[in-house]
Amino acid sequence: MKVVLPFDGSPSAVRAVAYVVDLARGAKGRVSVDLINVQDATVDLPGAFMRDAADVAEQLANSALKRGTKLLAKPLTTLKRAKLKVRSEVLLGEPADEIAMHVKDGGADAIVMGTRGLGVVGGLVLGSIASKVVHLVKVPVTLVK
Repeated sequence: MKVVLPFDGSPSAVRAVAYVVDLARGAKGRVSVDLINVQDATVDLPGAFMRDAADVAEQLANSALKRGTKLLAKPLTTLKRAKLKVRSEVLLGEPADEIAMHVKDGGADAIVMGTRGLGVVGGLVLGSIASKVVHLVKVPVTLVK
């Protein structure tokens, strides 16, 4: 079973990592994990910077990739210590769309992700990204609160 595990550093994402470790123990090692982080690298540049826009955009993308890689270090170590087959990747773009595309392109069987749990008023219990992912993908999604 191939599981995509989006990780944003939130407490619920940390709990999702623990959930995947427990899931893998029950599956006797038949679980592989794609640990991903999606960084939003979009920027709105004022006209004065347009001539340097390509350089600025590249710098922003590189910075976002470094941030994402640093963020994935701890959960990557946790998953490897649990002796899971794991691959990590930082993606750039809108989180829900990138997660859905990764699932489709990578042939994943399921997603396990945290939900930021914004409360009843702010997001009706599900975070907006988690809610959008549920609607975009055709594989089972387990949300960890």
